[in-house]
Amino acid sequence: MAGTDAGFLNSFDYPGIALHDEIALYVKYGLTPAQALQSAVLAGPRLLGKSDRYGSISKNKVADLLVLNANPLKNIQATRDIYLVLSRGKTYDQASLKKMLNDTKNWVANPH
Repeated sequence: MAGTDAGFLNSFDYPGIALHDEIALYVKYGLTPAQALQSAVLAGPRLLGKSDRYGSISKNKVADLLVLNANPLKNIQATRDIYLVLSRGKTYDQASLKKMLNDTKNWVANPH
């Protein structure tokens, strides 16, 4: 199952980026891209008994969507080539994602 709950206790694990790294390692060491993606999307809800609410796209389910520019089933690195994100009912295009990243970098460099 991909993902971590290490949070702030692990300064070497960065949410978002770490998941891309993790599923790429799964593929490197033998999983297919589909299996690696399933480990990040399906395994958690199954383990927690929440498949009725999470893990797929259908009516009455909670879903954040990552829309990619390329097919990760052909190359798992495509998960890093993000076109847009739909999260909690809001759309984040490449410009808004880049702004969020830059704002975060600036905040870390110059905490208030």
